Amino acid sequence: MYDKMKTTNCLNMQYMILKDLFFDNKIENRYYILCTSNAIDNYYWNTAYLKIKANENILLEIENYFKVKNKKGSIYLGKNDKYYKENKEFLLDNNYILENEDIYMYLENVKTYKLDLNIKIVENENEYNDFMEVLASAHNDIIENPDENIYANTINENYYNIIKNTMSSQKHMNIIAYDGKIPVSVGTFSYINKFQDLKGKCLILNTEYKSKNQHFYEKLGFKEMYIMEQYTKN
Repeated sequence: MYDKMKTTNCLNMQYMILKDLFFDNKIENRYYILCTSNAIDNYYWNTAYLKIKANENILLEIENYFKVKNKKGSIYLGKNDKYYKENKEFLLDNNYILENEDIYMYLENVKTYKLDLNIKIVENENEYNDFMEVLASAHNDIIENPDENIYANTINENYYNIIKNTMSSQKHMNIIAYDGKIPVSVGTFSYINKFQDLKGKCLILNTEYKSKNQHFYEKLGFKEMYIMEQYTKN
């Protein structure tokens, strides 16, 4: 089942969860899915996913849309896509470079883990600051390139404010885990209680490919579904 999960399904779910938080608009047709954000200009939140074999007209249409919106957009490719090799070569030939890699993972038998940590909901300014410190650290901790800060433009003032606004949201809940007094892990849950209400049996997530986050989830039993590559114009 999970090896046949379509990229379009996951991207649409991601948009639905993050709509009005990060994403503002989505266009979907037979050629691509395109999502944009008014809150953050970064390419990570203004991106298109190629659904079929690309050509000059499709690429120009995507680029023009980002240009009108005054965004530096990016283009996603799924490494298990039918036209992955052709589209990758096409983007490279059009002066695109590989900017980032994400991995989608799934967990079938959801278990309850007993952790020797103090886990709580973020409720005050100090906990919020701890939350953002851990979040920025996790984003920058890529195993293959530990000295590179690939999210330097994403963790900005707007991003901080968006996360802060979720502290009073009925839809989102931020949690933080402390090892003693040291903040070590964070997470944001959307559509609280929906998983149990719908009798969910599988969790799906995405994180940075070949990162410590990925290895942490693997230890919990998460398995690879597919890898996404994100390209920006050089």
